[in-house]
Amino acid sequence: MIKAGFYECDITPPIGTECPGGFTKRLIKVICDPLQVRAVVFDDGEKKIALVGVDTISPGPKFRAKVEEALPDFEVIMSSSHTHSGGNLRDPFPNEEKLPPDVLDNMRNVLTYHDATYYNFCLKQIITAVTLAAERVEEVDFSFGRGRVENLIFNRRISMKDGTALTHPGKGNPQNEDYAGPVDDEVGAMGIWKKGTEELLGCVMNFSCHACINLEGASSDFPGVAVRTVKGVFGQHVGAVYINGASGDVTQIDNLSLKKDMGKPIAYKLGRTVGAEVIKILANADRGECNTLRVLKKDLILDRKKPDGERVAEAYKHATKDDPEFDRSKYLVMADFNYKASPHPVETLRALQIGPLVIGSSSGEMFAQYALDFKAASHFPFTWYSQLASDQLGYVPSPDCFKEGRGGYETVNARFAPDTGTKVIDILNSLVKEFTPDEAPQPVLVKRVTEAWSANGDRTKKK
Repeated sequence: MIKAGFYECDITPPIGTECPGGFTKRLIKVICDPLQVRAVVFDDGEKKIALVGVDTISPGPKFRAKVEEALPDFEVIMSSSHTHSGGNLRDPFPNEEKLPPDVLDNMRNVLTYHDATYYNFCLKQIITAVTLAAERVEEVDFSFGRGRVENLIFNRRISMKDGTALTHPGKGNPQNEDYAGPVDDEVGAMGIWKKGTEELLGCVMNFSCHACINLEGASSDFPGVAVRTVKGVFGQHVGAVYINGASGDVTQIDNLSLKKDMGKPIAYKLGRTVGAEVIKILANADRGECNTLRVLKKDLILDRKKPDGERVAEAYKHATKDDPEFDRSKYLVMADFNYKASPHPVETLRALQIGPLVIGSSSGEMFAQYALDFKAASHFPFTWYSQLASDQLGYVPSPDCFKEGRGGYETVNARFAPDTGTKVIDILNSLVKEFTPDEAPQPVLVKRVTEAWSANGDRTKKK
């Protein structure tokens, strides 16, 4: 029998700290709502597995490694909500001591730079959340279900009338023709109930959309609204872990419409809709024990794209203070240093089974098509994708995006070879094939009745 427990800790960044998620350095000036790390721990008596949702755009791979090092008794599967209005968990620049001093100074002043204080604080809060969740495990029943949120999320890449594809080419642009890719609008929900009761201990939810809607100040964006919506029905004591699906090319912005779809009201609209769908799933689902808890993992050696030498040399010329060309040069400088520091980093891919549910986990911003492919290949009753365990992979566009004229800025900024996403899904599919799914919880059955009620309330046998 699998036991489970929940815990959550606050990670709201202070006023004045850096807020990654834009093209320029931003500082937090307003706190809109709290940000948290939420954890659920599963324990079958032999192993402990933690699912951890973190309200951040994405942590650095070194941060992810530090979490693992600090929790050696757990297999940790992390997912970032990808809020663009959270705190900064980026790693220090790689080999920064080798950068020319004036270049390093400029990079620190212009790009989001490592914040050691907040970084270490969040590391401790994640350790706390997992540790205390493990102390609260108890016998539970599980429920599983799925729903959909339709007509609220859209692929942000648009096919243009000239045959090219662009990312956010402009709402109402007369050259817009159609969406250049799909969305995964499925909502997954796993309920975890106090054994033999109607009491919900907590839930885990899975949905796929960028969280860059409420940019007024520090905010957990729509995922936080979804969590608070669920708690509003089931109680503030209930645990709720948000797992971010493959949403690298998906937002709430409909480029084929002129409707307003940015700002705090839209974050509430989407978050409440997702939360309401989770509530409906939990209310309708059948419950039962789960006895199978497994995790498999496999490393993938990545091929980082090597920046063009001439362009890199030119970029360094402009990477000094007050150079107007620096904006176009800074990312190429960083790409060069990342390549020199680690041309072939290792990505650890994980597949987790909880009864009839399987979850594939990777870092990076996977395009929606990958999740759809992963789900289509699965033999499990319920299949989820979990992304952004760290930011190591960056954008992972689908293969069609690398065709001439079909990429957006995600393809230009992709860090690794075009076949990276395909390799990720192939490995995850191979891991899932090693699992045997449990039957999903079934409804309670009654004895067969062959008599009908008569008009006076007596039962009469059917002829």
